[in-house]
Amino acid sequence: MIRDLSLWMKKWLEQPPRRLLWMIALSGLAFRIVFVLLTQDIGGTAALDAATYNGIAVNLIEGRGFSQDGINPNCFVAPLYPFFLAALYALAGVQPLLVELLQALLGTLTAWVLYRLVHHFFGHGPAMIAFVLALFLPELVVLNTFLYTESLFIFLFITTIWLTLRAVEQPTWGRLALAGVVTALATLTRGVTMFMPLLLGLAALVRFGFRNALRQVLIFSLFFVLPIIPWAIRNYLVFEAFVPVAVGTGDVMWTGNYLPLDGKFSYEKTMALMDSMTAGMNMVEREQRLRQEALKNMKARPWATLGLMGRKFLRFWFWVYESAPTGAKRQSGTTIQMVLAVAYYPVLFLSFAGMWLSRRRWREMFLLHLLLWYYVALHVVMLVVPRYRIPILPLLVLFTSLALWKIWQEWQHHRVT
Repeated sequence: MIRDLSLWMKKWLEQPPRRLLWMIALSGLAFRIVFVLLTQDIGGTAALDAATYNGIAVNLIEGRGFSQDGINPNCFVAPLYPFFLAALYALAGVQPLLVELLQALLGTLTAWVLYRLVHHFFGHGPAMIAFVLALFLPELVVLNTFLYTESLFIFLFITTIWLTLRAVEQPTWGRLALAGVVTALATLTRGVTMFMPLLLGLAALVRFGFRNALRQVLIFSLFFVLPIIPWAIRNYLVFEAFVPVAVGTGDVMWTGNYLPLDGKFSYEKTMALMDSMTAGMNMVEREQRLRQEALKNMKARPWATLGLMGRKFLRFWFWVYESAPTGAKRQSGTTIQMVLAVAYYPVLFLSFAGMWLSRRRWREMFLLHLLLWYYVALHVVMLVVPRYRIPILPLLVLFTSLALWKIWQEWQHHRVT
């Protein structure tokens, strides 16, 4: 029986029929939908940032503009997710549950795009492993229940990587344009991908040389900038400042490097301190003040700041939530913390093994490594919370799938011999 099961698994991993892929995808989608329906007591519009996105979306459909309070224009958050909510609300009414269900679908589509990405690099077996992991990992499933930007951003982020890699390998105007536009949409969801043209340029330079890299970057950048320009013009007209996507860098830089609180976000204390420093300022002025204060604090105690960044580096990789965010003060939840840790830590350590196993293909995978470590460095300099790590979890799954595939192959080899 074990031998028959092993042969079936071997066939399943190496040559998965299309029908099986559909069955797994539908199972993953059904699992996410059931989870959303059973966990309506968490997430929704009460959970921290969700109140901001939901408030802006409601004001948009009621004609009060991109504003949380319905009076003052907002540029603190990137625009695409609130517009995404507003479009759904305009079609079906203010139904947060509908948003969560659609995010469950986006999570399933993300797993499919990751399947294609892993298949491109490593073949059928690792792609199937990555597909299953991306569909059922707790952090990626739970995320769908919250009105946060991550569900939309992760889908756009992984799609951006897939399209950009295809454009780099077979550079045509159409592929580069599509990759640029989708990257712009990801950036308008979360500004973290703002420097994607630079990362693409470095990756193309490594693979193809200066002339070809320059041509690719110019075409990509043109179509990357075009969707962002209208929003940047709006911000300039409203705030009289150049804000391509959103402000907020000052908040996370100051919070993440405030030594008395060890660079951690403590909602009441942190907000009270920042509000006291920026009383009477608009959003752009607040951004500038907090960034200046952050840099001043970092220069005043450089060694302590470097030590804090070292701790933030460890937090980025090893910190898991102790409970699900609900908008209220967090309470310790050992069960939730254990489930998240047991699911996440094997992926983390196996991903490093997968990076080592794929080291000979570093040129081909250079863009992936650039994106991964750029993302880590950005948050280590700014602010680290477990939620901010989730967007790169599919990249960790990509490398984990290779490590698990090698383990499977070794087991098969030893079983036969």
